[in-house]
Amino acid sequence: MGLFSLNYSKPGPGVSKDAPKKKGIFLYFELLGRKFFKLIQVSWLCCLTSIPYILAMFFFITTFFGGNIQQLFSAGADSGLFSHENINIIIFMVNALLTMLFFVLWGSGPAFAGFAYVTRCFTREEHSWVLTDFFQKMKENFKQSIILVVIDFVVLFFLSNAIIQYWTLYLAKNQFVWLVLLYVCILVFVIYTLMHYIIYQVMVTYDCKFRDLLKYSLLIAFGKGPINLILTIIPVAILYVLFNYLQPIPAVIIVLVILFGFLRYPLEFYAARTIQRILNGSTKPQ
Repeated sequence: MGLFSLNYSKPGPGVSKDAPKKKGIFLYFELLGRKFFKLIQVSWLCCLTSIPYILAMFFFITTFFGGNIQQLFSAGADSGLFSHENINIIIFMVNALLTMLFFVLWGSGPAFAGFAYVTRCFTREEHSWVLTDFFQKMKENFKQSIILVVIDFVVLFFLSNAIIQYWTLYLAKNQFVWLVLLYVCILVFVIYTLMHYIIYQVMVTYDCKFRDLLKYSLLIAFGKGPINLILTIIPVAILYVLFNYLQPIPAVIIVLVILFGFLRYPLEFYAARTIQRILNGSTKPQ
């Protein structure tokens, strides 16, 4: 049957019940080793079912922000940073890079609900049928995850335009108030991004209304902000280096086929562990 028909009943060495329980980064790497091929499977499923989102995000960025990006790099070409002949290639690269960043950091809706549930099972060391559990959780969380994606596009549109507008006004008028508003928008943008490391795990763990889903994710993101910021640096840096040294299309293929699961799973692992500690304390985020 191929990739998703592995013999899960085959006995293996397992883990001794008397073995000391690993924690933190040691548990992460142990699980990464034991769940390596399952992580690849669920990553491919997530990327394959996210293709409509990826195309929509690329079209959205190109349509609504392509002019601003082109203006920015045209100014760089005029100042001699690079040649005008390379502008179109650079703009395409930036659009593709931004698309992959939002895909990895923000998620793609129903596919990420399935991915979050399966990787939660990995983290909790619970059994999971990758194929059936993935699509089941996609179906169960379809409505909330679609609403989240719509909100993502709206927030991206307004926050990005606000940042561009306030930066332009600050350069034109050199008034401190525009700089303050710029920093406020950037802060909101960062907080909203950090919420996405939590929100899909909350979605597949708690049975709650959408407003409560946002509230719990916001509270946990605030409480774990410093660590989440550190975890953000890794995928951002890897994607930047990848797109800086490769053509956009090969870079996108490498992200979707090889890197996605390894970029996203640390975020899911930490979020799942955080929520598990909350559940063990018999409380919801307050």
